[in-house]
Amino acid sequence: MKTDTTLRPMKTFTILLVFLSSLGVAAQQILQYNLNVNDTFQVEQQAKQHIVQEINGVDQIINNHLKSAMQFKVVKVEDDVITLEMTFQHLKMTMSSPELGELLNADTANKDESDLTSKMFKGTLNIPVTMIMQRTGKIQSVSGGEKLIASMFKAADITDEATIEANKAQFEKQFGSHALSNSFEQMTYFLPGKSVTINDAWENSYQGDLQAKNKWTLTGRGADTYTVSGNADTTMSNIDENVTMILTGTQKTAINASSKTGLFKDISVEGVYIGDTQVHAQNITIPTKITSTITYKTLN
Repeated sequence: MKTDTTLRPMKTFTILLVFLSSLGVAAQQILQYNLNVNDTFQVEQQAKQHIVQEINGVDQIINNHLKSAMQFKVVKVEDDVITLEMTFQHLKMTMSSPELGELLNADTANKDESDLTSKMFKGTLNIPVTMIMQRTGKIQSVSGGEKLIASMFKAADITDEATIEANKAQFEKQFGSHALSNSFEQMTYFLPGKSVTINDAWENSYQGDLQAKNKWTLTGRGADTYTVSGNADTTMSNIDENVTMILTGTQKTAINASSKTGLFKDISVEGVYIGDTQVHAQNITIPTKITSTITYKTLN
């Protein structure tokens, strides 16, 4: 009887197709946050700004350096959103100029009770802020910023209502719930929430004082780590009754993250922003350039 010699090759080919198909499914797992209740992680942020403003033909330079440590705890996990509680553990900000020297040095570790700004910064410590985040990293809401600001005034023994009201708007630009939401989003919102493979790209945008139209690309993926690169067109603005600053520029972002949780291990953001600052009272326009580097790193 004649043997069918095509049977074995066909079976082998079928098995190969199934194997390749399974590899494809594994490589296209949904890229999103996968966190569990009681997960905790600490994030260290460092932000450096080099500001150059041309005033009467002379460059005036300001260097800002912000360093913070934040503790996050997952308190609730649902199908579409994850609720986290954040507390500041450390906060330090310095401002200096080659011409004028040190202009500000505020640090929550400073024990000098006469340092009013450091005392206010201490008021931010261990005050819980609640963040509801979609699995892409898009921040749905933040609450608790008002308690944070109230604690800052209390830590500095400022009780006069007129003084508080006169200064509250400035603090809300940094520590209000809306400002915190925009700030957190810049370190969380880079995932597509869909299946992607190497070199796939997706887009999103940030709002707030720093608006960015981002294009992200998955550049690598392994069992433990994936990498994402980002390029963005940006608009940085600071507008109030005294000053209007509008700068446009670009950002480049590099991210290393955990394939298991989606959580970043480290992020580096390099940005250049150029435009004008208008000082209304003096009716002058000042050419302005800001170069910045921001890094985020999980410590555990």
